[in-house]
Amino acid sequence: MSEPILSLSRLTVGYRGRAAVADVSFTLRRGEILCLVGESGCGKSTLLKALISSPEVTLLSGEITLRGESLCALSAKARAKKCRETMGMVFQSPGAAFNPIRTYRAQFTETLKSHGKYDAAAFERQAAEALGKLELQDGEKLLRECPYALSGGMNQRMALSLAMLLGQDILLGDEPTSALDATIQLQVAKELKALRDDSGVTQIVVTHNVALARFLADRIGVMYAGRLVELGGASEVLNRPQHPYTRSLMAAVPTLGGNMPAGLAGQPPLTGPAGAGCAFRDRCPHAADGCGARIYELRQVGEDHLAACCEGVRAP
Repeated sequence: MSEPILSLSRLTVGYRGRAAVADVSFTLRRGEILCLVGESGCGKSTLLKALISSPEVTLLSGEITLRGESLCALSAKARAKKCRETMGMVFQSPGAAFNPIRTYRAQFTETLKSHGKYDAAAFERQAAEALGKLELQDGEKLLRECPYALSGGMNQRMALSLAMLLGQDILLGDEPTSALDATIQLQVAKELKALRDDSGVTQIVVTHNVALARFLADRIGVMYAGRLVELGGASEVLNRPQHPYTRSLMAAVPTLGGNMPAGLAGQPPLTGPAGAGCAFRDRCPHAADGCGARIYELRQVGEDHLAACCEGVRAP
């Protein structure tokens, strides 16, 4: 078995010294795809920002190990350099990736040069191939355009094409298909899997789309109130969810049988990770007295399957 390319150990990060994500631990090997699911405000995007070394996110405790090297002991500048050499990011909003009034050609070439991956002789062919894989034809014309002239979905596909050209070892995707229509979502999902299969690119994809996670993921992590509450193989987590919150998410997905999805009352707490007790207890149909006092801990509930239900409530 190959060595881990990325490991997190009890990682806690936040804003201005206040924790927004706590106690996150997982290991990814080359070519694995991890999808992070959960409601808005659960810390998924913050975790990606921490991994890409965004200056707005502060590392408070824990460890990030990249290719066997601990990053938390490095200065912020050195850590950012290491992360950006290895990791690429596709943002939920394509406006975060591009300057709206500069041509794609200028921005593509500038980005590739900054990573030492620009080949003038091969650029046109490589760009056309990457754009074509995402159903973007006439690459030469598109590269002359500016982002303001194209739709959000087109901009998102341009951002994904640039990520493919960079060919980094780890790709972080923050809702990378949210701006796309259903048919293009499927095409993008297929290309993300092809990146894994053909190039061994490890991926962490944040999504609200359980169907996308089912299609794409090798492993799934479920986040709630800044913590992982379930983590495991995609099939195991989706077919045998062990945490009540995961079951609530699955019950909210429409089915082909025509059954109405079950809603989940309330919303996640927006105050960050709780010091003690299960943060889901106020919304949980199985909550018991002990749920307010137990210390957070992911427990082994199956092979490569962890859950953090305080009372040990299990799905059938």
